[in-house]
Amino acid sequence: LESNNENLERIAEELTKEKQKTESLLYEMLPASVATQLLNGEHVKAREFDEATIMFSDIANFQYIVFSSEPKDVVYLLNEIFTKFDRLVVQHSVYKVETVGDSYMTVGGVPEEKPDHCETICYVAVGMLWEARSVSDPITGQPLQVRIGIHSGPVVAGVVGNKMPRYCLFGDSVNTASRMQSHGTPGRIHCSKAAFQCAQKTGRFEFICRGQIQVKGKGLMETYFLKSSQKKSLWEIVGIERDAKVHSIDGYEELNAGIEENVEITRTNAPNSRMCTVC
Repeated sequence: LESNNENLERIAEELTKEKQKTESLLYEMLPASVATQLLNGEHVKAREFDEATIMFSDIANFQYIVFSSEPKDVVYLLNEIFTKFDRLVVQHSVYKVETVGDSYMTVGGVPEEKPDHCETICYVAVGMLWEARSVSDPITGQPLQVRIGIHSGPVVAGVVGNKMPRYCLFGDSVNTASRMQSHGTPGRIHCSKAAFQCAQKTGRFEFICRGQIQVKGKGLMETYFLKSSQKKSLWEIVGIERDAKVHSIDGYEELNAGIEENVEITRTNAPNSRMCTVC
């Protein structure tokens, strides 16, 4: 009898540990509030959000890297850069929706609505540009560059799937954010006019007006490049201490080093481009 009791206690302990693992995994896969609802046996309804900010990023020349590298090196590369991105997502309290290949998708203002959703996504984007440079291209040995696209607009969000639930976003705003990324340039943060305007509500940023460009499926769109924050330094955004012997005061000189020529080309191609300071 004593032996049976010990076995039952051991089984109960193992079941408790497995339950804790399952709950922990669910909190990793879904927003905390959504995971809590599911664990409580509640039905999570799809929600409409009047405004959220969606961001997509990818690695410049990734297909060439895949073609020219060993598979294990590609996996190591993605793990290294995504780990850095994940830290920024947690630091700035936004939600990572998914990663597909080298594509990394995040959202601000979902599922918890907040007025500074665009501002916080802009901070994450700035941090991602910087963190990507600390990862080396396995082919050239040069710092990696990412392309980032941001758009603000209405979305629908909800849980899809039972065995492997995922929190997904739907709507034209998602497609527009993806287009901002695909029509962007390496090392820059490409924003729609809606994101540019939304950033002004709570943040202070410096933008370069790219002018109107032809966007697949959208026609002509006025877009912008995010250059810097006038509220926070790069070091505050990334969460590292500034080395006064090496670093500039706000860090944006280092962040934008080597891409000014591309900016001038963009502005030349769009005669109505101009510097825009968001106050």
